[in-house]
Amino acid sequence: MTRPKRPGGPRRDSRAAKPAREGGAQRASRPAGPSGKSDQRGPDGPAKPGAARVSPGGPRPGGRPATGRTRRLPPNAPVLDAPAPGAVFRDRDGGTHTFPESNLKRVAAQILTQHRKLWRYRPFPFPLFTDKGNEQTFHFDFYVYDHQEAVIRLILVVPRETSEVWDRVGRFKRQFPMYPYELWTPEKLARLQGPRARLGF
Repeated sequence: MTRPKRPGGPRRDSRAAKPAREGGAQRASRPAGPSGKSDQRGPDGPAKPGAARVSPGGPRPGGRPATGRTRRLPPNAPVLDAPAPGAVFRDRDGGTHTFPESNLKRVAAQILTQHRKLWRYRPFPFPLFTDKGNEQTFHFDFYVYDHQEAVIRLILVVPRETSEVWDRVGRFKRQFPMYPYELWTPEKLARLQGPRARLGF
């Protein structure tokens, strides 16, 4: 008895059903998870849904994002008792001044007011001439007067003493030696806020 012949047609080569991979290497497929999706694992374990990979510059452990360098005060920086940013100060003419952008100037104005000094804030500039003959304008911050309208002290409020500050102050001293001046740094302001502090003028 002869066996029935199979239907005619081209025979399918089982080798042709497998697509070729570049380089000839084939990766083994991962077993399917409970949801039917392949279990994709990263270098640190299975990937969680919705989890984003953290780059070296991204958030650090603990939830605190990595930021750039922050400026820190020196460990020995004085702590000043500064008035509120909206504090109002009156000069010798009765004009009102606020210094919301500068804690140091608010402290300086408070000290001058507490010592009953007559002051104006930047009423006029001083012309300074450089070594090349160029003219520059230079302002002090607080101009202190006596009762005869004479300037008895010029005060420059600075966060720190720098070479640029001393360059201009030195040029001012050479060109206007008749005006006494002071630099009020945070250290100077902290001393003047003391209970027994005296201005000396």
